[in-house]
Amino acid sequence: MYVDAVETGGLTPYYDSHTHTEHSHDGACSVREMCERAVLCGLAGIAFTDHCEVDTGLEACLDVVRGLKSDVSRARDIFGERLEISLGVELGEPHHNPPFARELTRDPEIDFVIGSLHHARGQPDYYYIDYGHENLDAIMSLYYEELEELVECGCFDVVGHINYQLRYMDSLTRSRANPSKYYGKLGEILRAIASKNLGIEINTSGLWRGMDFTLPSLDVLKMFRAAGGKVVTTGSDSHDSSHVGAELKTAVEYMRTAGFKYLAFFKNREPSFKPI
Repeated sequence: MYVDAVETGGLTPYYDSHTHTEHSHDGACSVREMCERAVLCGLAGIAFTDHCEVDTGLEACLDVVRGLKSDVSRARDIFGERLEISLGVELGEPHHNPPFARELTRDPEIDFVIGSLHHARGQPDYYYIDYGHENLDAIMSLYYEELEELVECGCFDVVGHINYQLRYMDSLTRSRANPSKYYGKLGEILRAIASKNLGIEINTSGLWRGMDFTLPSLDVLKMFRAAGGKVVTTGSDSHDSSHVGAELKTAVEYMRTAGFKYLAFFKNREPSFKPI
């Protein structure tokens, strides 16, 4: 389900706060192309959050940020009256090198930081794991251990795509992994996020990839609300312009169901709350 100007009707502002451009190693489109798509979809705002993986080193991440700064500046000149534009990064594994994470995110031109866990220490990205030949309990337990570390480290505004590993399991493997078994630990993590006045995102990539859940799922979003969480962003995790805005309407519906009345969009590392 793609947001367009007819669907929004001028009533609900939709914001895509998780997108990747050609400045990410796996991105395909320019900042301008992504903005053009966002305007076509009737979005109110977009945040560019290209990958800055701590384990790749400071220079690689600085190159990403430099490229984004230049392109976002031009995009604001072109689209600024039609579209709110934030310059962000998706900071991968900040807890693997907290001093580096702090140094990178100190940049005053960065509006928004997603803290994400794509792989555990010494392990491949969850995308590459053969879940049929690995110990699922070990994978799941280690994910939450490191997610807890990530939250303790800070250096971010929202936690990205909670339960990212589930995106790469088939339905049978997800059932065997039994995510609800770990809700006790996840509940502690969500309370820690809320107590720090940080947030989480609703990442819609599971939906537009043909699965029936967001990251995190609606039940986890309800847990965050119950834990006192207030800051929630919505993002497509698009890596090309065709998925900008994908399923954001569903994400907002989930927020309403969970009891939220506002979504957040970040500028200058501060959330602006938009009524939904």
